[in-house]
Amino acid sequence: MGWKNSINLRIIDLECYGNILHSRASVATLPPMKRQLRTLLADLPNGPGVYLFYGTSDYLLYVGKSKTIRTRVRSHFASPDERVMCRQVVRMEARETAGELGALLLESQLIKELRPQYNVMSRHKRRLIIARRITTDKGYASVVLEAVDTIDPRKGGPIMAIFKTRTQAKDFLATSAREYGLCPAVLGLERTTRFCFWYHLKQCGGACGGLETVEDYNARFEEAFERRRIKAWPFPGTILIEESTGAEGEIFLIDHWCLLYSFVFSHTNYKLHVRGAHRFDYDSYRILAGYVLDEENRRKIRQPNQEELNMLLRLAAA
Repeated sequence: MGWKNSINLRIIDLECYGNILHSRASVATLPPMKRQLRTLLADLPNGPGVYLFYGTSDYLLYVGKSKTIRTRVRSHFASPDERVMCRQVVRMEARETAGELGALLLESQLIKELRPQYNVMSRHKRRLIIARRITTDKGYASVVLEAVDTIDPRKGGPIMAIFKTRTQAKDFLATSAREYGLCPAVLGLERTTRFCFWYHLKQCGGACGGLETVEDYNARFEEAFERRRIKAWPFPGTILIEESTGAEGEIFLIDHWCLLYSFVFSHTNYKLHVRGAHRFDYDSYRILAGYVLDEENRRKIRQPNQEELNMLLRLAAA
C-alpha cells in the first residue's frame, strides 16, 4: 500500500487478543492465541512510520517508530522484558511516513503531546540544563549552568552543551577537567580565592592563579566541548528536506534546527501534515543534526526559492 496524501492510518483491534492474555489461559488456548497475533501483525505495514499501542478505554501505552513497522512490533511481543506492556495491548495503530526522518520527527512529537505510559524516558517534560559560555575576568573560558524550558541558540552567549540534569552537567565538567587539564575553579566546580586543590596535586596548570596562558587554556576548553555543543546552522536560511517514493512523499520546512511545517504531497498537490512548534527542541535538533550533517542525505536537501516558500507558508496559514 503506497504513500497517500494524508497519513496512512492502520488500526489493528486486539480486543480479543487482550482478553485472552488477561484470562488464565490453559495450554490448549496458547496456539490459537499465537495464530491470532500472527494474523494481526501481518496486517501491519512493513515500511517506515510510527506505531501506537493502546490499552483498555483507549489508554495510550506506548509510541514507537521504525523503518519496518511490522518487524519492530513483532519484536515487542517476542521480548520477555516487554511482556507486561504487551499483555495490556488491545489495539494497535500504525501511521506510515515517506521515510525514516518523518518517522523520527513524528514519534518525537507524539510522545511530547500524548505522553504514553511506557515511554518513560521521554514522556515527562523536564527543564533542560544548558552550559552557556562565559569569559572570566582573567580571560579564561568557562560556563554558567542555566535551567530552561525552551532554548533559543541565537540569544545569549554560545551554548556549549545541553544536559538533562544539573548532576549530569557537573559530572561532564568534572570529567572534562580531568581529561583536558581544565581548572575546576575556573569551571565553577570549586570555590577558592587562590589556587585550586588540583593545582597542588599538579593536575591543573594554574589558570585559577592566572599562571597559564589564556590561549592554551581556551583551546583545550573548546576541544572539551566540541562533541556536545549545538552545531551552527549550516545554511543561510530556510531549507526543504524531501522524502519520497516517486511522485508521492513528504517535505519538511526547517529553519535553524526548528521544524516549521511538514507537507505530504502527491504530484503537484500539497497538504499540511505537521505544524511544528516554531521553537528550538533539543530532541528534534539531535534528529535533524544527525540527518543534515550526514553527507549521504545532502541530495535530499535544498533551499526553496521565494515563490515556493511563500506558497508553502500560505498553505500552512490556510
